[in-house]
Amino acid sequence: MKPPAVDAQVLESQLNAWKASASSLTVLEFRDKAEIYAQGMRLEDQYWLLSGLVKLAHIDEDGSQVTTAILRRGDVFGNVLESVTAEHTATAIGDVRLFRIGQTDIDRLIRSDSDFAAGLLTRIAQARQRAEGRLIEILTKTVDQRLVAVLKDLAAAFGTRCSHGYALEIRLTQQDLADLVCATRPVVTKVMNELRRGGFLDYTRDLICLNDSALEQAQATSRR
Repeated sequence: MKPPAVDAQVLESQLNAWKASASSLTVLEFRDKAEIYAQGMRLEDQYWLLSGLVKLAHIDEDGSQVTTAILRRGDVFGNVLESVTAEHTATAIGDVRLFRIGQTDIDRLIRSDSDFAAGLLTRIAQARQRAEGRLIEILTKTVDQRLVAVLKDLAAAFGTRCSHGYALEIRLTQQDLADLVCATRPVVTKVMNELRRGGFLDYTRDLICLNDSALEQAQATSRR
């Protein structure tokens, strides 16, 4: 399992060129748990994540919060193509650096800068593919299969190598994981404990270590 190629450095190098044509482009930094924008706000700007992680969460009428996505560097969120009302709250996980750009400048850059247009379309397509893949998994896989898939995806995107395999150095609760796999927290807790007893992962309050080699072997065996 290898982390995907990261184009954050490319984005950084393009910022000055884009600023020349986009006066609204502003680089922002947020500390852990800081709110970037809240559900119900009118979104007039687009955000490109340069470093760190962002959690998107929807708050139901009864006040309960449901995690809908964990965004990685390079992802685009907020007002993607047109002004909308936010259906989720965006919160920083750890220190976050991003740039914000207004709709008028987005339109201008799409017309004048092929790199910007291609990058935006690529990121929208990637987000759509991830959403479709998640829906297919919810409809066709069991909770434990969905949880393993989510953990492997998080490890590939956010993990660092450790003695077990990959360490997910991100602050996610078991409720966050339950939301991501569309299951209840008690069920996810049970599956996590079973995976730990099987030697597939270990976890503490702040860290999840995923034994990706053991998981790959177990999945290969189960497919025979």
